[in-house]
Amino acid sequence: MAAALLCLNLQAKKALVVIAHGSPSEDWNDTVLALESRLDRTDIPGISYKRVALMEFAQPNIASVMRDCELQQIDTVFVLPLFISPSGHSEDDIPNLLGLKYDPSVHSDLVAEGAEFVRTRMHLVVGPTLMDSGVIEKAMTERVKALSSDPEKEAVVFLAHGDGARIGFWKGILKKCEEAVKAQGFDYVDYQLIGMGQSFAKDVMPLLARARDAREKTIVQGIYLVSNVGSMARMSGMGDADSAKIVYGEAGILPESADDVMEWIVKAVEEWLGEK
Repeated sequence: MAAALLCLNLQAKKALVVIAHGSPSEDWNDTVLALESRLDRTDIPGISYKRVALMEFAQPNIASVMRDCELQQIDTVFVLPLFISPSGHSEDDIPNLLGLKYDPSVHSDLVAEGAEFVRTRMHLVVGPTLMDSGVIEKAMTERVKALSSDPEKEAVVFLAHGDGARIGFWKGILKKCEEAVKAQGFDYVDYQLIGMGQSFAKDVMPLLARARDAREKTIVQGIYLVSNVGSMARMSGMGDADSAKIVYGEAGILPESADDVMEWIVKAVEEWLGEK
């Protein structure tokens, strides 16, 4: 009996599905979906099938990718949320879409958004977000250093868009980013969770005013997966103002840190497989 069970386990097919938020922007989606070709070229022992899915706004969505997994006769899917921090998306939306959780209010909101739910007999396991991967603070340090000329004369301002209901996670992430850049000689670091869109200027101006009073130059860097504060500032009419003294980051984590993200993905899968 034990030998038969071992044989079945060895024959069982496992898939990796990386899920990102998705965006109305094709460029944003293309940047994330480009990870799939990297996954195709990466051998992960124990994984038979590897895909990237988008939670909303674009295809391939979660349900379509799960159907593909079924066509591949997958038994178990390891779902990895490509989100910076645990949030309503990673902890509520994705589990509800996958049928791993049922929250009436979340379910109702997803239905109203036209979401497609997964109905499957495959065993689904949801992994961690990027929060404790080390990727975030490394990427932010690299972005800031690329914009810097003299750390002693520069202020660093980090901006992020996070889930206020899970602010504790974000406080930890922001603190790690602060400590990482301070280790590189930047002794003025400020940060704040801000809104997206029209509130950008209102949210950011107080931070810039404080930084301007303290240092000759301010580096503004966004802690985002793909989005960047440079484009946000231009959309808010702030991008060209005082450009010699305020520099906005033009990159998030991807695509510049794709190698580090891939390393995290592989490590997360290996850790999960090691626990089975």
